[in-house]
Amino acid sequence: MSERSLVTSGAALVHQPVTDAEGRVAAYTLHDIALHQRPGPVAEPAATEESLDAEYDQTDLTSLAAGRPLLLQATRRVLTGDDESVVAYLSAEQAESPQVAALVSSRHARNLRTSMTGFTGTEAEVVLLPRLTVVGIDTAAPDNRLGELIDLAHSLDVKVIAERVRTVEGHRRAFGLGADLVEGRLLPAGEPERGGLSASDISCLELLALLTEEPVDYDAVTGLVAADPNLAVGVLHLVNSAVFALPQPVDSVRRAVVLVGPRLLRALATTSLNQSTRTSTDELWHVLARATACWNLAGDDIGYTVGLLSAVVDQRRVDPAWLARMAGMSDSATEALVRLKGPVGAALASVRAHEYGDPRVALGFGIDPHQVSRAWLDALPEARGIAAALTAEG
Repeated sequence: MSERSLVTSGAALVHQPVTDAEGRVAAYTLHDIALHQRPGPVAEPAATEESLDAEYDQTDLTSLAAGRPLLLQATRRVLTGDDESVVAYLSAEQAESPQVAALVSSRHARNLRTSMTGFTGTEAEVVLLPRLTVVGIDTAAPDNRLGELIDLAHSLDVKVIAERVRTVEGHRRAFGLGADLVEGRLLPAGEPERGGLSASDISCLELLALLTEEPVDYDAVTGLVAADPNLAVGVLHLVNSAVFALPQPVDSVRRAVVLVGPRLLRALATTSLNQSTRTSTDELWHVLARATACWNLAGDDIGYTVGLLSAVVDQRRVDPAWLARMAGMSDSATEALVRLKGPVGAALASVRAHEYGDPRVALGFGIDPHQVSRAWLDALPEARGIAAALTAEG
């Protein structure tokens, strides 16, 4: 199936972090990728207000915000709403509309926040600036123009988000030119390497290998978990967390292993693998959402493990073939992780590209980008709860 013959069945919403110069998450954005594009011969069609509102109705926006502002692509319903955690995210086209300008003024009078994407300094945009909290600027602009736009926004006390930043170099450039924040996940940099794992890391990989067997040998799993202090404490902490909300605390590692089950044990092993990179709750949420989205999209439980390992590859720059071998993965799972082969590989490629802001990659695998978007958005609430439980102290 070609990209042209596959038409998305709904809005493919992309959820992206907005971070400061230190990498701390200050907000999240949720928008259709076409929001960043001005009209032109190669522009993707923008989602309709009806399709956006339908997606919002199916989505746990509170979980997506994670206690931070959520820059939400604006519809009339969003603009007239009263949710203080939502920052209405205007498109460049909306900024030119007198009707939208009136709604922005109304939001400003009610102390509700509004932002704009693709700010280019047009007269209509400048008129709106005093009533905006933040504007997004496309980093594809040359340095002198980007600097001018940033200075213009700052002159009216409006913060600037550098949009679609994907590389470390782009990150440095944006902040060097005066941007306050950047939007987007940074693509992994550096050549993958073999080795560099501790004894505890090896235990985590052995656990992942045991959990891919059918049926799972719980005696072997329990023995491995009990022999590693980090895993033992982690599984007891997880089973006694709000994720399970059991009436009585569980003190037995064996019982905890059975109650937690294979999928969450995989999540625990991956959390331990990423501890050396100081994975934050936000990053772990992303890892678990990738795994769950791959699992749901592929319709295969192995998609969860492949999604987890792919996140380890991205975060720790480990050679994927070596990691798959260390984890005892099957040939088909290894092909999915390393070469993106088969249904699981296609799901992984589509989900990963979606995370980094390119949902169109799914089309090349014959997958509807809207399906990828829904798999990702539906995975986030569960992923957030598990991430919070796995990283909680005490």
